[in-house]
Formats: sequence, C-alpha cells, structure tokens
Amino acid sequence: MTKKRRDINSLTQAQLDDYIHALDILRARSAVNPSDPTGYAFQADLHNNVFVGPCEHGSDAFLPWHRAHLHYFEQLLQAADPPRTADVTIPYWDWIHPQTTGKFPAAFARPGLTATPDRDQLPKELPPDTLEIVTTETDQELFAGFPEDDPAGDYGRLEEGPHNYMHPEFIGGMMANPSQAAKDPIYWSFHCFIDLMWAEWQRRNGAPALTSPTRDLRGFTSRPKHKIADFHDTEALGYAYEYSDQLTSAFGIAPPMPGPRELVASKPMEPVSEDDLTTQLRDTEHAQFRFSAPPDEGRRLAVRLSDLKVPKTGSFMIRAFAHPQDVEFRTDEDFAEQYGVGYVVMWRAHLHEDGHGNGHGEHDHGGHEHGGHGGHGGHGDGGHDNPPPAHHPTGCTARFDVTAAVEATPQPTEDHVLTLHYVPLPTSTDPADQPAGLIEEVALENVLMEVYA
Repeated sequence: MTKKRRDINSLTQAQLDDYIHALDILRARSAVNPSDPTGYAFQADLHNNVFVGPCEHGSDAFLPWHRAHLHYFEQLLQAADPPRTADVTIPYWDWIHPQTTGKFPAAFARPGLTATPDRDQLPKELPPDTLEIVTTETDQELFAGFPEDDPAGDYGRLEEGPHNYMHPEFIGGMMANPSQAAKDPIYWSFHCFIDLMWAEWQRRNGAPALTSPTRDLRGFTSRPKHKIADFHDTEALGYAYEYSDQLTSAFGIAPPMPGPRELVASKPMEPVSEDDLTTQLRDTEHAQFRFSAPPDEGRRLAVRLSDLKVPKTGSFMIRAFAHPQDVEFRTDEDFAEQYGVGYVVMWRAHLHEDGHGNGHGEHDHGGHEHGGHGGHGGHGDGGHDNPPPAHHPTGCTARFDVTAAVEATPQPTEDHVLTLHYVPLPTSTDPADQPAGLIEEVALENVLMEVYA
C-alpha cells in the first residue's frame, strides 16, 4: 500500500506524536549502542560521517542518494513500534512558502524536533528561484546534476542554488555543516521537500530515465536497492506526496516546451581589473568581466563559471549581475531586480573526522568502489587509519542565463559587464562569525560567455 508523506503543518497531533515517538526510539537505540545501524546516530552518520556513508553531492547521484536515505530511514521509523508507528512517514517542510508564524514550522519547536546548537532564528529571505527551477527547467542534467566526469557540468541547479543556500544561510546551526547536518531532525523534513520537488519535476517532464542508472549509492550497497535506477519512482518505493492547497496552486504552472540547446560559441571573458580575484573581493567584494560581441546565429546568452572551488573553512554565495558597463554596480534591491541573473552557493567542504577537507571537496574518481560502505554494514573502508575515498567534486560549474538582462537594455552585448558579488555566509548562528581565510579560498578556473543557437 502506498503511504502518504504530508506537510508537517497538516499533521494531526496524533500523527506528529507518533513521528516523534519513532524518532525517540531510534535515538534510544543509539544511546545504548552508537554503532547500531537501526539507531538514529548511525543513520545520521550515513550522511555526516565520511567513514560510514557519506552523502553524494555535485552529480546526478545527489537526488537518488537522498531519496534512498529518506526511504531506508522511514522504514526504520515504521518498524520502531508497530502498530503505532506502522504508518509513520517523514513529513515535508514546504520551504517555498514562508511560514505564517515564525521562521520554521511550529512543530520544530517541540521536544524531539529541536536542535542543539539552535538553528538560526534571524529573519532571512527564502531562495527566490526554487519554484522557477522546478516549473521551468526542462533539462534533467541542469535540474538534477550531471554524471560523474561529464565535462558539461556537475551540480544541478536545485542543489547549487536553493539547497546550498538553505543549509548554511537560512537554517544554520548543525545544518550549516555537512558533517553535522543530519543530527538536526529538520534535515529529514528539509530533504523530504527536496525529494518532493524532484518527484514533481519528474511528473511534469515525463519521468525520464535516470542518468548513471547502474551507479552504486554509497552507504547502501548491502541493501536490496542500492543503485541510482532503484530510486526512480516514489510509488515503487511505497510512498507518494500529498500536496497542500498552496503547493497544488504553485505547481499549477504548465511546463514549458523543451527546446534544443546547441552551443555555437564559447569565449573567455576578460577581467575589467588587473588585480587578482582575491584582491578585488577583499577590496570591493565584487569582480567584473567584459562581454564580447556574440555571433549572429546566437539566440541565448549564458555565462559559465568553470571550476569554482569548494571552500573548506566556510560557505559563501556568489551573486551574478549583467549590466551596462557605464552603470555602476550597487547592492540594493532595485539593482538586483533589474540586472540580477542568478546566484550560486558554495557549501563548505565535508570534513574527515580528523579535520581534513574531503568533499563538497576533493574528488577521486576511483572512489566509487563502495563495497565497504553498506548501510547496515561496517564503517567505511574498514577503519579510520586511512581516509575513505573522496566522494564529491572539488569545484562547481555554474551557469547564468543572461539573455533577458542584456536584451532589456539598449546597449549592445559588448557594452555590458558581468559583476560577481561575493557574500560570505556565517558558520554559526552569529552573523558576525566569519571564518578567517575564507576569501582566500574563492577561486575559479575561468569565466566564459556561452552562446547557444
């Protein structure tokens, strides 16, 4: 029977009590034996601990891995204390829409759903493009991520934008750190909504076959389902999403017709300043690059940031603007409304337990021999004497469609500049807490102007 995952705000008191009851049972198991694979600590470590899982990011494994994580965790919740917990499902947190009371759903203030250290309680804007990505992006790789080693890209738009923004900037606390995130019970509801948006995207776009279908999902190789293809269909996994009225309305937008994208030209963009990137960002918090005249056959204009390095000491956001070169860059909302073309958030690297950076970081393509990473098996490579294989790319490819911003001005393309605005994100709930040396980690290979027919 297909079970329903519901908005956490729509749960009855009894349903919410049963969910917390199941979580408490898993926590109690971990209190007795932290290595119990049916306990909360081990399940969190599948995401957090590079010697147990860990999570997949920066590729087409991102969405299937987290769907698998939720699926097997939900099975443990249902088996925790039947019949009371037999129908428990993970409730989603709809973070497209602001809450009517407070920053987070009220349920997350209840015992059993709080976090220590606390989440960031300061008012923050939700990411502005989440709904647009789900309802208008028709390319599966641009939406969900590229296969490993694909020269065209790595992260999908849903991950490098809204997902990476929400973790350190909006939620904060343990969720700001990939080595701690799943300890916070909000993790499950946050990623449940990521999974809902993927399921909605699949529905809107005909559920195309997944790329890399035979790739093993790290941490789950001892389970019956452990390959990307096993997590294509939510109903085949025994669950479906029940939409709230506001979600039904939000997703009522008809999907656009997909069109072919043919790259006809790619040109490096020259920096405006002679100073290096670090100096520019330290002095002015932004850097600028010149556009050139596109070929006549071009219809769409994009900017590509190649190999934007993943930081190890903290997280940061790059906001992008395309504007006439004689218009001075400003950080106000009016300027952003007129010339903003997108953003990318670089979530901090996933660290080894000894404190050395590994992921949302160093990527060893030999690291996908996952035999020792069973979800109900041993810890990683069998010991902590050697670091496990790296599992995430060291850099990110980000693209911004600048067509509309450039066409909205009377000046020709070559009279425009791209401005990249550097915004450091706090590493804790204190907005003044900025990691030393983060700005020195901001680096990229090049900035390209891409022209598509």
